[in-house]
Amino acid sequence: MKRLLLPILIGLLLISVSACSNTANETQPNTVTPETEVKPVTEPVSEPTPEPVETIEFTTEGLYKLFGVMNEGMLVESSELQMESEIVLDEGGTGSVSFEGESVDITKWELNEDVASITLADGGQANAKTHDGILELDLYGDSSMVLYYAQDNADISGYEFLTLEQVKEKINGN
Repeated sequence: MKRLLLPILIGLLLISVSACSNTANETQPNTVTPETEVKPVTEPVSEPTPEPVETIEFTTEGLYKLFGVMNEGMLVESSELQMESEIVLDEGGTGSVSFEGESVDITKWELNEDVASITLADGGQANAKTHDGILELDLYGDSSMVLYYAQDNADISGYEFLTLEQVKEKINGN
């Protein structure tokens, strides 16, 4: 019986192993890894280099031309008012102011931080804020009347001007 039992056990063992291996093949998940996506290596995209902006270094000394007049908070281009004026600040603290063809000497001007204190030959005195080639001349010292002057090539694009029609509408309450 031992002889018979051994071949039966071996047979059962083989059937069992065979069945297990078939079952394992049928139920075992696919362990093959999918091909990983290969992404091409790209160089970083560089933005085009902007044209260099020419930076103008303004000095306080020089010729300034009137470009705007503010009265009671309303800013109008001087050309719309048909006003012409120039300020010349010379080295050494002197200069001149011309307004509608009349000229007055500046006997003294001095810069304290960003404010130019200007004294005229006729005794008049005013302060002007200075920045980037622009003088903001406060005539009465209370900002009620400010004359705006600029050197050549100074950027005045940040100023918002009213037309005379808009000023009239504001004054009339419209």
